Amino acid sequence: MLDATKGSLHTIELEELQQDPRSNGKSFRTLTEKVRQRRRMIMMAVLVGTIAGWLTGLAYIAVRASAFSASSELLISNTTLQLSGPEAVVTQILVENSLIQSAMEVLRSGSVLERVIDKIGLEEITRMSPQSFAFPWSSAQSESSSEASQKQAAIALLRTNMVVKRVGTSQIISVRAKAVSAIDAATLTNEITKAFVQELYDANAVVTTSAALRERIKVLGPTARIISEAIPPKSKDAPSNALALVFGIILGGMLGATSGLLLTLFDRRLRTVEQVVAVTSVECFGFMPLDEQSSLLAETDDEVGAESMLTRSALRAVRSAALERSTRIPHIIGVTSCNAREGKTALANRLARFLAQDNAPVLLIDASCLDAAQAGPPGLHEFLRGTASLEDLILDNIRPNLDFLPRGKSVGDLDLVWGNLIHAVNDGRERCYEWIILDLPPLSRAIDVRSAGQAFDELLTVVEWGRTSEAQLDQALRALGPLRSRLLGTVINKIPRHSLKPDTASAAQPESWAVATMTDPRSQQMKASHDPEKVS
Repeated sequence: MLDATKGSLHTIELEELQQDPRSNGKSFRTLTEKVRQRRRMIMMAVLVGTIAGWLTGLAYIAVRASAFSASSELLISNTTLQLSGPEAVVTQILVENSLIQSAMEVLRSGSVLERVIDKIGLEEITRMSPQSFAFPWSSAQSESSSEASQKQAAIALLRTNMVVKRVGTSQIISVRAKAVSAIDAATLTNEITKAFVQELYDANAVVTTSAALRERIKVLGPTARIISEAIPPKSKDAPSNALALVFGIILGGMLGATSGLLLTLFDRRLRTVEQVVAVTSVECFGFMPLDEQSSLLAETDDEVGAESMLTRSALRAVRSAALERSTRIPHIIGVTSCNAREGKTALANRLARFLAQDNAPVLLIDASCLDAAQAGPPGLHEFLRGTASLEDLILDNIRPNLDFLPRGKSVGDLDLVWGNLIHAVNDGRERCYEWIILDLPPLSRAIDVRSAGQAFDELLTVVEWGRTSEAQLDQALRALGPLRSRLLGTVINKIPRHSLKPDTASAAQPESWAVATMTDPRSQQMKASHDPEKVS
């Protein structure tokens, strides 16, 4: 039944082609194909991220404290006293960077800000200053604390809401203060600059007994003068409401796209031909669309209208591969899957129906459930155990050139009687079968598949798109043991049409066709025992 050299040669091919599925699954081509297939999921993630970003922007606008900022500019200079003969002259000297930095630190110092608080008032400072989440402030706390601690808190609040920086490399210092209104921002900024100028003026005023000398000495050293007073700003501080919304939408969309791509990158479920080939080391014959129905009872024998071009292409590839591997007749192909309900029964039906088109006698055998009593008609169990003849069990010509053998209803395994299938299936029949298709149990029950290996030449595996992982399929194939050398190839089933390539999806559209109910009682029995909607 089996070609002795074929198994050894295929074992060598397996050793040569066996690769690490992890490395192949992460190849650029595989990732590109996975991204294309899951583009709808990625687009949905982008949409969800965009909506979340928009809502975040609205929340930010609702909770953020409105603030206005006004700025003022100070010119820092340094003067000294030079003697020219009997006269003393006050002249300006070069201002060093350290002097500018010192002046900026003085602007932020507590002595200057305390002058502002004394001038404006503690309560007014509290009202004018925006109180963000980073600096919580409450009137209850201020009432319970001492005046000194209240003043220190007000100084810290002022320091938080002001910015002091040097304008380029010049001697000009910019002071920018923030307040809850435009007028308050201008007032607060001007008071800070005035307090700084007064602080320098008082520091340079040396008290002497001579009033004339005191007036001349107090202008020496670093001094500052206001060259630009603060005016009320016309708009709130950035970002504006519109900018916050746009930024939230863009950031949310980017996060959504990133999350979608990461999910696709680390998703190890089988979705592409490259992934399946990397795990199985055999040919992947293609895809079968999700929304195609399978039935052995069609209104017409014209399969061009019953199946899509994509499905026919995969079935043709299966037939060609089986003919290339062996010319022995009958060709016995077992159909299995990694897990239950992945569509192996539907594929077995399609394959048997397709092979019967070419005037080749085909026998479809339901061997999908062999370990439990069934309520259906007698079939495979009874035939293999010799309790009934094949002519009494087979449903003849359920379609032209296609016969069907139900699973039977006996209990017990068939490990020791599978050999009876080949010896008896063609005996006494006017026309021998050229193809025998076995609908086997899934690989989750690999012992049943290995037991049936006494009968079949090739094994065809069905993988459901986006359900079975690389590790699950690899573990299932390892459970086959030596039987893995008979693996003919795989078919990816139940792929959504939107995940197909545009040209492939157009070819996959099936023509309209009806499923008729046959009046033959034997056909009704076959349909009840082998309905793809009820059998995984």
